[in-house]
Amino acid sequence: MSKPNHILSFATDKEGDQVFIHADVPGLDHLIRSLSHIRQKVIAGICEHDHMMTDAWGGNELTETVPDADAHIIQHVKIYGWTPEWLQKHGFRSESGTPPNDASEN
Repeated sequence: MSKPNHILSFATDKEGDQVFIHADVPGLDHLIRSLSHIRQKVIAGICEHDHMMTDAWGGNELTETVPDADAHIIQHVKIYGWTPEWLQKHGFRSESGTPPNDASEN
């Protein structure tokens, strides 16, 4: 695949506890288009997802350049948009519609 003509990189710190997104305006535009498409589908009652991958993983949506040599580059980002029914089915919401306890609180 061809390399993207924008900057859009996702990376984590060494521990994987923080996500860093690096982008220029065209990269932000790409991310916004993806999120807007997913949003419109969910509003219409359709669960949707999108994949963004680096050239190394067969995509051309993500770049592999980050300013920190210690960062771990994310090769594949998958964004899900869930309807209320599917939020419950996947455990993001209880039957009462409230989020379950945060895993960090256990």
